[in-house]
Amino acid sequence: MKRTKACLIACLLIVLVISSVVKGQTKGYPVDIPGTNVNFFLYRYTGDEVPYDEINMIWKNLSDVFVEWSAQGADPKALSPDDVTIKTVDDVVGIYLKGQLIVVVDEFHAKANYATRLQLAEKWAANLKKGVEVFVELNQPR
Repeated sequence: MKRTKACLIACLLIVLVISSVVKGQTKGYPVDIPGTNVNFFLYRYTGDEVPYDEINMIWKNLSDVFVEWSAQGADPKALSPDDVTIKTVDDVVGIYLKGQLIVVVDEFHAKANYATRLQLAEKWAANLKKGVEVFVELNQPR
């Protein structure tokens, strides 16, 4: 009985150590809303290389919407937090701004945040809504 109990405790400790080591290898790079100092989310990754290509694509997607809004006259009524939506297409959860895909919420990020993809999308979308509000306030014509 004592031997079985000791083995179970040892196995539990090994599992905890392994899971903490794996979790510890996940790194993050903050993705903000350009020009706002509002944090959109933490782009998580493993390994030593920061995934700048993926992060730059997210910033490009955001910037494309902001540049178009500006080119159309920067009307504060033409861009609002209400333009942030979450859509699931073919089991892919995405966050959109004015119909433009900004970022896909994947299982890796969901697990890293102890959430489902939809729960995490709600959190990220709320952050994006705050960022859009700040962006419009800072960039509307005066």
